[in-house]
Amino acid sequence: MKRKTILKIIAWLAGILFFIFLAANILFIIFGKAIVAGQIEQNLKLKANLERISFSLPLSVSIRGLEVGNLFKADSISLSPSLLGFLAGKIVLNELKIIKPEIILVKDAEGKINLPVLEAKGKQPPLLLAGLKVVEGKFTFIDKKLSPEGYKVNVDSIHIDIAKIAFPPTSLYTNFNLSAVLRSADNSPGGDFKASGWIDFGPKNMDGKLELSEIDIAALAPYFQDTFPVKKILSTRLNLTADLKAKNNDLTIKCHGEILKQTQQPEGQADRQELFSDIVNFLSDTEGKITFDFPIHTKLDNPRFDMLNLKGIIAQTAVENIIAQPPENVVDKVKGAVSEIEELGKSLKKIFKKD
Repeated sequence: MKRKTILKIIAWLAGILFFIFLAANILFIIFGKAIVAGQIEQNLKLKANLERISFSLPLSVSIRGLEVGNLFKADSISLSPSLLGFLAGKIVLNELKIIKPEIILVKDAEGKINLPVLEAKGKQPPLLLAGLKVVEGKFTFIDKKLSPEGYKVNVDSIHIDIAKIAFPPTSLYTNFNLSAVLRSADNSPGGDFKASGWIDFGPKNMDGKLELSEIDIAALAPYFQDTFPVKKILSTRLNLTADLKAKNNDLTIKCHGEILKQTQQPEGQADRQELFSDIVNFLSDTEGKITFDFPIHTKLDNPRFDMLNLKGIIAQTAVENIIAQPPENVVDKVKGAVSEIEELGKSLKKIFKKD
């Protein structure tokens, strides 16, 4: 008899929970869209639209087809808030997952970027993120200060996976894995970015690796090519690896870089005008590249980089490359550099010639 009573109670509780879940989902579908869109518009001062919002167990909110002005859009966003965090007076998200997000930043002719200005409010509960996943993200930057049409740079295939370990709950040990593909203004491949490792924000320890592969360091050539026409030459690429290790907040970054001329141009790129390859040709070693290794010592919670020291390291490497080459090679390179300077001088004369 008691067993039947217990089973009935369990069945009733399950039915009540199911009814509450169903009612909450219906309310989310009916009123959730307006509430979420209204909050976004109120805080960002941008028009917001979304296709659907739903609620699922154990505790997850899913938003589909979100668009915020011309700034942001995503196929779907799902988040799992923590009840324990809420009871502690904090906003804790166990996981935030964003599918195919796209961010578009535009710099106007005056140099202003289309980022919303948030209004200052009273003290807000802290927001803590235990996990973040981004799948097939895209970032676009359009510079209308450079040209009225807008010079465009794209970063796509953005994948981010950041997760704090679940146990012990107080641990701040976090694993991370990031990757992206850089693209030039004409949407041609401009290099790959990868980063992976772990970081523990408690004792401030870290072990990670960052890689930049085949980065087109002449991607900014469109900023200058209309003003300084130079001969059509092969593009220049950068490879960089950085090992990041931190112990008790002392961060050491060991960097290895290579600047080299690309031996083959991608199809359709034969007419691109580049600015840096002649410099690389003059300063490179016998293999046609500048290789440099240098450490960076800084703090994990407040990283700072000495650009002057970095420039000195690269300059020293370049001088060593020149000294190590046969004299006849250096003479040929100097002759080539003089020819380029004469060509540049003719271009400058045309630019500043009075009408």
